[in-house]
Amino acid sequence: MIAPRDRMPLPRRFFDRPVLQVAPDLFGRVPVRATPDGPISVRLTEVEAYDGPNDPGSHAYRGRTARNAVTFGEPGHVYVYATFGMSRRSA
Repeated sequence: MIAPRDRMPLPRRFFDRPVLQVAPDLFGRVPVRATPDGPISVRLTEVEAYDGPNDPGSHAYRGRTARNAVTFGEPGHVYVYATFGMSRRSA
């Protein structure tokens, strides 16, 4: 059986392109993380792209730090950050 396009492993060369080209190609894909309890997967329904040192919205804009070092590394790695308290409810 052949896996559907959205579940095929992506080679590193897929990511070795400008971020603004990669991002739209990730939409709808299903990344899978192997864990001791079994695989975890999620369909990407939203993708954000920041152009590193060229984009003031990027965490990499002001240069390399311990926190953002992965964004300066080999293509195909994920930079994940959590945002807390950004949404407020109005009474």
